[in-house]
Amino acid sequence: MDNYKIYESREKAGKVLAEEISKLNLQKPYLLAIPRGGIQVAEAIADKLKIPIDPIIIKKLPVPGNPEAGFGAITADGKRVIDEETVSYLGLSEDQINRIANKVIQEIHHRIEVYGGINQKKVESSDVIIVDDGVATGYSLIAAIKSIKDMRPNSVTAAIPVSSGSAYEKFSRLTDHVICPLIERTYFFAVGNYYREWYDLTEEEIKSILKKYRDKYQS
Repeated sequence: MDNYKIYESREKAGKVLAEEISKLNLQKPYLLAIPRGGIQVAEAIADKLKIPIDPIIIKKLPVPGNPEAGFGAITADGKRVIDEETVSYLGLSEDQINRIANKVIQEIHHRIEVYGGINQKKVESSDVIIVDDGVATGYSLIAAIKSIKDMRPNSVTAAIPVSSGSAYEKFSRLTDHVICPLIERTYFFAVGNYYREWYDLTEEEIKSILKKYRDKYQS
């Protein structure tokens, strides 16, 4: 992998996105970030546009017996994106999927209690920017986009430092604008491979970042 294709950190990646977003001249930007890594990427965008960051909580639908693997994603309002091929392979019934989804939604609501969440009234007629640190399958980002579009924003922009080619083809057609400087068409794709500095943010770090930007720019 060539050095120029690797970001130094999430913060540096955010600065790249911020420069491109500023060129869009969005009239009423509303910045949403997918925890955990998306929060860190969004910092530079928040500073560039002088707006706070709100979290949009999306969770993976875990495969029974193998929670590290997923068969889709779900939002707080129950918007699902399902990998039908994986579901068919696993032989999951609709009842099993519903039970898993209901449990995950409870986890999402707990996260919203911890971090805060989306201001739906603010979404309406706003130019919503959805940020994450990278996209592998696209399930989480697509679920986020679909959920937000139901809230009638003026526009939706996906701002992602790096994406797999297959995911990009899926989510890019759902938004008004896409900023994704690095699209990798490789079979073995892992977001962490495209950052020199890569670690999981703690709950306290996420809360601290969100508070910092709410205090700094909240109107």
